[in-house]
Amino acid sequence: MENSRRWPLMVLALIAAMTLASCSLPMTPDSPEESSMGTSTSMMDQAGIKQIKNDGVGRFDLTATSVPKESVGLPANVNKVAYFATDTDKPVEITLELPEDTLTVSTSDFKMATAASNSYVDTVTWFEQVDGLEALDAAVAAAHERFGFASTQIAAWDAKNFMSDDSKGQQSLGMGVKNGTAIYLSVYWKKDSPVQVLQFSALVAPGYYQPEVQAEIAEFGRAPIGFKLAAQ
Repeated sequence: MENSRRWPLMVLALIAAMTLASCSLPMTPDSPEESSMGTSTSMMDQAGIKQIKNDGVGRFDLTATSVPKESVGLPANVNKVAYFATDTDKPVEITLELPEDTLTVSTSDFKMATAASNSYVDTVTWFEQVDGLEALDAAVAAAHERFGFASTQIAAWDAKNFMSDDSKGQQSLGMGVKNGTAIYLSVYWKKDSPVQVLQFSALVAPGYYQPEVQAEIAEFGRAPIGFKLAAQ
């Protein structure tokens, strides 16, 4: 257990400086959990994170694409990445009500990012672990089926050329918008490790939901050059 825990933590250290460049079937809970702030949406402040970890469940309503930071317990006017981790054998179940989709994810690593220049939540990120490279291939295929990554990104993954000389590394699948919500996937692989890691990010800033932006993401797996988080 200690070794399997160390590898995801090493991955987190590699990406800690990134704001942005870890699938389950959708499920909407019948009765949303009450958070420490007395609302139907969980909080990412200290008290809210403690409650999510204690309860083993959380819920975030991010359907508006411009959810105020304060509504999820994050401070205004600062860059902030709120993060929590649990033991890998005690994951939490997070329901994400996203702009065009609803996901319920089981994860031991979850974070929410906001930028000082914006008044809203920008990104939510979670990590999933799978056992072995075959399971990693299956997880990528399932993610592609759900989120629809660009054909060039899938072709690069299928070729596996990036694995030929290196024993470990990171491969991006870029963004997918098959269900309307922009999802970014990066895979952290290590040939001799029993545990492989997928990092999923749901991009909820309003700029991602303009028709022309979604069209370019669908074709190229990335946002347009000069893209701005705020809708124009």
